Amino acid sequence: MCPVCMGAWFDQGELDVLSGELDRIEHVLSPQMQPAQRPCPLGHGLMVEQMLPGIIRTPVDRCLRCGGIWLDGHERRKLAKATTSEGQGTKTERWLKRGAIWAAQVLTQLPVEVDNPARSTPWAVFGLLAVLLGAFLLEVYSPIDTYVWALVPGRLLREGDAWTLLTSMFLHGSWAHFLTNAYFLYIFGDNVEHLFGRARFLAFFVAAGLLGGLLQAWLTTKTSLPVVGASGSIAGVLAAYLWAFPRQRLFQVILWVQVKIPVWVYLLVWVILHLVMGLFATGAGAEGVAWFAHLGGFGLGLAVTPWVLAWRRREVARRVRVPARPAPGLRVAEPPEAGSERTAPEPPPARPDPDGP
Repeated sequence: MCPVCMGAWFDQGELDVLSGELDRIEHVLSPQMQPAQRPCPLGHGLMVEQMLPGIIRTPVDRCLRCGGIWLDGHERRKLAKATTSEGQGTKTERWLKRGAIWAAQVLTQLPVEVDNPARSTPWAVFGLLAVLLGAFLLEVYSPIDTYVWALVPGRLLREGDAWTLLTSMFLHGSWAHFLTNAYFLYIFGDNVEHLFGRARFLAFFVAAGLLGGLLQAWLTTKTSLPVVGASGSIAGVLAAYLWAFPRQRLFQVILWVQVKIPVWVYLLVWVILHLVMGLFATGAGAEGVAWFAHLGGFGLGLAVTPWVLAWRRREVARRVRVPARPAPGLRVAEPPEAGSERTAPEPPPARPDPDGP
């Protein structure tokens, strides 16, 4: 499996074994085919594109020599839904699940991922959640003075207490503030951690919070209101998620109606709202939100993520070294020289999900 695009390679016959109730899925492939841009990972040259009519709407890549099939990440998820009892379910079960999600969203107005599960245990995310919870409990139940540890823009520039840029990230103003940040970190952070790796994800989380705090202090130099919260860091995580999964969809309740919207639409509205509120909003409620800290963290995420993704793709291309082997039934005239192997080329971009924008 490719850790960047989440695509996977299946040798000939493997899809028939893994496809659940839909038997012999490889025999459903349409006879029409056209050249593909993706080479066979086993070194057999360019593959061809074939359709799986009635199952998924995008063509899959198939090697004519070895019969292997490549599925992009969104194709794997849709194939699982179409061919397993868990994915299909009954209509009543699906409506009950949607109803429970709708009720929770009406109460919280928070988005819900439609389908983008974690690829591995997000230990860095769990660790951050534990640290944030511990810091908030200390803040609530101990006699510490939160104002001392919070970021105060005017005080930062006047007294130079730069350490508050870090400490303020782990404080929160209320249970609602903490739980909202924890929710966004949990649902979006797991996928971003998988792409970045744990150490880089933690460094990125801290860097986004620091940059967000600096931007907030620079643009609100005259205020003495304390700034607390990990929102700048989490905004960076949202930007990374947007860059890596722009066509991933979210459930959102709008005027009591639950709709599916692409993540890029949700975050575009989020950015516009923050720009407008940060530049023009007045009053205690608006001034109590660190709009520019959010935008600073988000900007860092947009700047850093393409570099991380490019690095991961190069890493995958460098490490995935497979010996060229003949297709079943073919005879090799001469064995390859000792130690000869082919390096998998950098994979082309995954095909867009037709259900996206």
